[in-house]
Amino acid sequence: MNSVRKFLRLNRDERAALAEAGALVLVIRIAQWMLPWRAVVGTSRAIPLPIRRSLPVESLAWAVRAVSTRIPRATCLTQALALHRLMDRAGHQARVRIGVAKAADGGFEFHAWVEHAGQPLLNNAGDIAQYATLLTLESPSP
Repeated sequence: MNSVRKFLRLNRDERAALAEAGALVLVIRIAQWMLPWRAVVGTSRAIPLPIRRSLPVESLAWAVRAVSTRIPRATCLTQALALHRLMDRAGHQARVRIGVAKAADGGFEFHAWVEHAGQPLLNNAGDIAQYATLLTLESPSP
């Protein structure tokens, strides 16, 4: 019940951002289970969303983080694709970066994050410093 009270205390735009982020994270997560990589990226870009320019980047990142804790296996890639789509439709330029780092066991670790104005979102710079970028997805040109 505490979560419901918190939700009801949010303003209309914040509630809409949470609902849209939740739907987007869920659709992308299901697509990741069922579709190849290119189709997942295409799906995330094709999901129709109303243009909403009122929320700042930090609010969009907050919404994605908040809903991702409630969606099973909403990985860093799931969250990055969802945030990238929300930012794109809100008119914010962003890029998704997918990187690799050497793991302690000698293997590899992969991570995805979103950058806006040269700054990482959903992570801090220290979290991603060890990753070498393998792939970058840019926002479509306006």
